[in-house]
Amino acid sequence: MFERFPQWLLCLLLVSAVGQFRLNDVSAAESPSSFGFARTEITPEVPLRLSGYGNRDTVYERVDEPLYVRTMVIQSPEKKICALVSLDSIGFAGTFTDRIAGKVKEKYGLNRDQIVICSTHSHTSPQPMEGLSNIFSTPMTEAQSEASQNYWNTVEQRIVQTVGKAIKDLQPGTLSLMTGKVGFAQNRRVLKNGKWTGFGFNPEGPVDHSLPVLKVTDATGKLRGLVFNYACHCTTFGSDYNCLNGDWAGYASKYIEEQYGDIVAVCTIGCGADQNPIRGNKEVAKDLAIGHGRAIAVEVARLLKETPQPITASLGTAYGKAALPFESPSKEELQAALKNQRPQVRQHATNMLKHFEKEGKLPTSYPAPVQVWKFGNQLTMIFLGGEVVVDYALRLKREIKSDAVWVTAYANDVFGYVASERMRDEGGYEVDFSMIYYNQPGRWAHGTEEILIKRIHELVQQAH
Repeated sequence: MFERFPQWLLCLLLVSAVGQFRLNDVSAAESPSSFGFARTEITPEVPLRLSGYGNRDTVYERVDEPLYVRTMVIQSPEKKICALVSLDSIGFAGTFTDRIAGKVKEKYGLNRDQIVICSTHSHTSPQPMEGLSNIFSTPMTEAQSEASQNYWNTVEQRIVQTVGKAIKDLQPGTLSLMTGKVGFAQNRRVLKNGKWTGFGFNPEGPVDHSLPVLKVTDATGKLRGLVFNYACHCTTFGSDYNCLNGDWAGYASKYIEEQYGDIVAVCTIGCGADQNPIRGNKEVAKDLAIGHGRAIAVEVARLLKETPQPITASLGTAYGKAALPFESPSKEELQAALKNQRPQVRQHATNMLKHFEKEGKLPTSYPAPVQVWKFGNQLTMIFLGGEVVVDYALRLKREIKSDAVWVTAYANDVFGYVASERMRDEGGYEVDFSMIYYNQPGRWAHGTEEILIKRIHELVQQAH
């Protein structure tokens, strides 16, 4: 058919086509991903009740360190925007994050799979008004509840504002991954003859000392911000320390930001539900928390001097729920618990019996949120709700087919502990007692681990 065209016209068309391909290549090269960061202080204006320990019964004594919400936003070359938010807090319920996600959708157009809200799980941060509803042996007074509600209303507004600030801060840049190691996390489940006996240091228990770090630089190679993840409870401070503090996570972000100037260091917590930091008495707790934070900052500084692994693949996202089944107590067991000497146990039994009367049964499962951000085969980031034990991260790192696997817990909904199947026979706090404080019916049923792992694999496949 080319015989119908003059030779000079055919040549012109070919040159034009080649030129167009080159223009497209240049256009793609000039449209890299963009990144934005923002940080907003969320320190309470008045003293509040701190969460984390049930025996605290007064508002905090003083502010040791300010609290923050920190955000990193990613915009793909296709203009898809995703926001990772980290909050200096013990945690929050799914209702809280759902409202925020709705407002972010309305203001900035992000779908639910494009925003993840994480907690640093500090046990020296304010008690949430949604979640951990049965933690205190001495309930909050009406005035304390009102002050806390006002605080959380403000936090909700500031999270939305901080996402907006990060979006306005978007600039072209590069993303890369580095992985280091920090050793202050310890397995806290002390066992005897295969049964839980209490908290302490179990040198034979599983741990995850990895410290993955996402690094963002601008077009000139200047550091703009980073995200780091470590699997450990923020419990350097015990229940006798009643001061506002972000614990080791807060100190780590603080020292990284101070060292590198105008950057934001976002902290997420890995599957550290059965991991405690090295701890001491009240007199040394603050020094230990500072030391743990500095250990993270020192390792980050070391990693930043090394050649990182570039993350260049497109970002795929997915969000869903896993229905985790309960092994609920009987009505007779709950009635017997009404005579327990611990106030939280009695209150839990009262709450469950009221549910029995109203619904005729207890809830059979809980919709645990699961979120996935996947950069092709280069990096798979998994965000899990609840206080997830280390077994899950170690298993997912073996099973997920990806160059790197990053697992964050305490994300989107901190609804209770998520113990592994291995722990069911061991029993103990994470398996049994903790569910009372979260006002959940009972321990997770046999097979819960497989249900959650299966759902994670499904969402990893769906992420696009």
